[in-house]
Amino acid sequence: MITIPLDTQSATPMYIQIYEYIRGEILNASLLAGEKLPSSRSLAANLQVSRSTVDTAYEQLVAEGYIEAKEKRGFFVNPITHIQQFPISGDDSRKSQKTKKQEKPLRFDFNPDAIDTVHFPYSVWKSLGKNQLDVPGNFLSGDHQGDIPLRQAIADYLRGSRGVRCMPEQIIIGAGLAHLLQMLCVLFERQATIAMEDPGYRSARQVLVSSGYDIIDIPLRDHALDVEILTRSSADICYVTPSHQFPLGSVMPIARRQELLNWAAQGENRYIIEDDHDSEFRYKGKPIPALQSLDSTGKVIYIGTFSKAISPAIRMGYMVLPPHLMKRYQEKCGSYACPVSRIEQAILADFIKLGYFEKHLNRMRKIYKGKHDCILEKLHQYFPEGLVDISGDNAGLYVLLCYHGPLAEEEIEKRSKKAGIELRSLRGYYSSLPAGYCPTYLLGFANLSEEKIDEGIRCLAEQVFLAPESCHSESVSEVP
Repeated sequence: MITIPLDTQSATPMYIQIYEYIRGEILNASLLAGEKLPSSRSLAANLQVSRSTVDTAYEQLVAEGYIEAKEKRGFFVNPITHIQQFPISGDDSRKSQKTKKQEKPLRFDFNPDAIDTVHFPYSVWKSLGKNQLDVPGNFLSGDHQGDIPLRQAIADYLRGSRGVRCMPEQIIIGAGLAHLLQMLCVLFERQATIAMEDPGYRSARQVLVSSGYDIIDIPLRDHALDVEILTRSSADICYVTPSHQFPLGSVMPIARRQELLNWAAQGENRYIIEDDHDSEFRYKGKPIPALQSLDSTGKVIYIGTFSKAISPAIRMGYMVLPPHLMKRYQEKCGSYACPVSRIEQAILADFIKLGYFEKHLNRMRKIYKGKHDCILEKLHQYFPEGLVDISGDNAGLYVLLCYHGPLAEEEIEKRSKKAGIELRSLRGYYSSLPAGYCPTYLLGFANLSEEKIDEGIRCLAEQVFLAPESCHSESVSEVP
């Protein structure tokens, strides 16, 4: 008979205590394969609990495969193999806690990918979501390209804001940029060579490489893709961010855009993938028209997401294919279901059609412009003239800080970690560093208040870039 120490004062139900005890005995080999367990009646009598309590525990053990019920014979332990326990010893736990205590807490995160989540109209989104949850049709399978109301709303928005010419039938809704690129990888059957900007968007590069594509890195000339080098390459497809080059933040001039479009027009299987990643946020002059708006030969594949404009958490993006590629898409990808929830699609469609999206963008432009101007002001205030160059401004959610002082990047990284500052180096976006490269960092400001920007830039100047070596070798003092 099994003796199980039951705790009648515990909040854990009796059947769970019985189940956990027997499971533990099986896992540590105290109960061996083939061994018979007591009948539920006898075990219940021994433990002074109801038979139904023991029956429930046995049923759970049977369901999970620990024991087997044999008709008219009882319950027997199943052979359990390939089970490993991963206990955390007291020493390891204490070591982990000690390591965490020794780590400098993060005080300032200049993450260029972050957004402002404080000012989003949550009440509006919640209200729209409640309405769409009452629509039974939203719980059925939808169009594999995404629901028509959302595609129509996106087409209308792109026409007015970016000059993109398209019909809803040309739009594919996807779960962010990575998913849409994977669809393109299927569409082109991994038979193309893809050119990418250097420096460029490394996450997109990783998706394409992992899908089996050869990548040619094209350097920039005057902060825009060098089309002359592209022309001499064997590339069939060119991936670019012309309206706000990532990560340098520059705009591709009209002459270079025409050169790129001419390159694509000269080859039957040549295409341009235009990643319009943060075109909504420009703080000086008029918005830059999309490259697709200049395309007269159907060579531009336009991709955008709502990660910066709304939130990366909704995992929603869109792709506009030239009309002649739609037939190929239907043949190659027509069986793929849209991975985005129909409820989320319906909420976003209403958010756009009812004017909330435009209102939100207008509000966020003002907020981001205030933060953008603040970080520029503080950089000029706390850094001596000539020590750094600031670029990539007037658009997007980050600026670039190019350092011309004596510190090596390793020392800058060491100091920033010690000061509790998270920095993103431009070095990580290059395949080949250009001659004369200086340490450069992307300083995101979207998720910081203006007060935090002031404090953070002051800390960055005083404790990282301007701190004497002798002083910095000691513990870093806090910024008051």
